[in-house]
Amino acid sequence: MGLFKGESKLSLGIDIGTSAVKLVELEREEEELKLRTYGILQLPKKYFEYLKEKPLVLPFPVEDLAEMISVLTKKSKAESKKAYFSIPVYSSFSCVIEIPNIPEEEIASAVTFEAKKYIPVPISDLVLDWSIIPFPSDLFNKEKRNSILNLPAKDKAAKTDINSQKIQVLLVAVPKETIYKYNKISELCNIKIKGLEAEIFSLARSLIGKSKDGIVLVDSGARSTNISIIDGGYIRVTHNLEKGGAQITELISQKMNISIEDAEELKKKGVDSEVRSIIYSVYDSIISEIKKIIYSYENKYSRKIEKCVLAGAGTDIVGIREYLEKRLGRNTIKGKPFSRIVYPSILNPAIEEIESSLAVAVGVAMK
Repeated sequence: MGLFKGESKLSLGIDIGTSAVKLVELEREEEELKLRTYGILQLPKKYFEYLKEKPLVLPFPVEDLAEMISVLTKKSKAESKKAYFSIPVYSSFSCVIEIPNIPEEEIASAVTFEAKKYIPVPISDLVLDWSIIPFPSDLFNKEKRNSILNLPAKDKAAKTDINSQKIQVLLVAVPKETIYKYNKISELCNIKIKGLEAEIFSLARSLIGKSKDGIVLVDSGARSTNISIIDGGYIRVTHNLEKGGAQITELISQKMNISIEDAEELKKKGVDSEVRSIIYSVYDSIISEIKKIIYSYENKYSRKIEKCVLAGAGTDIVGIREYLEKRLGRNTIKGKPFSRIVYPSILNPAIEEIESSLAVAVGVAMK
């Protein structure tokens, strides 16, 4: 029996990751979000074979995933029969595109046309969603737009200037097959889908919130590391690297001639000098990409990226936050997805241990 009652006030978030299925159930009470329950269930190790093919759609058997979700909801005593599901990075495309400042009724067709240049699969196989976002450089902010549009009509130069501006569009695309699979999972585990969301949006909601600062968000999981820039409260850049915790574990196992299980334990502790050397060799290539993305963004928009926020179990390695902070030269912190969630203080030790893994589930439950 749950502490908080009322189905209409419950919000369940489910994250099907590359190494585990995770859920978080929140209770909305006036202006507060309270933690009702949470759970993590590791995927069988054999499932890593599905990921080696670098799939564009959810690769795991839907029957197995539905069964795992059923087990997880039962063990965690989650009550909601409706849930928001996050869609993993490898099963979605996100990018910011620029199009001319055309009439609103023409934007949809323009976005579809431009999407073909950025997405490497047929548009007919995808479901597209998009929204207009302001330029980070404020060249197209509300104040400037209004000041120009309110000028006398005779000032045609100013009018032409605002009409010649481009607009930025945040584009998200998800394979129709992925959506079909989520619907099938929902049907099999008897949990109705309230909504689907690309996981970067869930992460931004739980870790960044309403901050308007320029932030680079580094989410390192078992299979890959996603690097995103969030500025002014909007996602501006997303980039995915096929480097993650599993690769580090495999390298430790190979170079030290030990089992995967022992390698995983050594990786988490991060105290052995040889282990640290292997960890840093992988992270150095990740850091190189982070720097490229930051410098490119800063130079293009004259905006400063002040902070780095870390997420994902791959960033839980001892000493990795300090290493990233030193190499990036920016304030680097561990993301705190439960910072705006109310829960009993007795849970602090448990939450601190698992919060990185639950960041996506928290964010999608907050939707």
